[in-house]
Amino acid sequence: MNAYEIEQIEKQARVDTNLPLSYVAWSDIERHARAERARMISKAIATLFATVSAKLSGMSRQVRSTAEDCTDARLRHG
Repeated sequence: MNAYEIEQIEKQARVDTNLPLSYVAWSDIERHARAERARMISKAIATLFATVSAKLSGMSRQVRSTAEDCTDARLRHG
């Protein structure tokens, strides 16, 4: 292979990498992006519900504890 042939192959390789993506390639990228977005949204929602559940559980424990303390105080004074 001579220098001219190598140069032509390099030019062709540069042209091939600069071509726009085909419709199928774009739809694959779009489908992958939508799936990734859906996965991230579902993960964020799951994290939100887990956090809210933990906060509510902590608050209900605190309310129960306060109610028990008040009941104990009433029973001691009564």
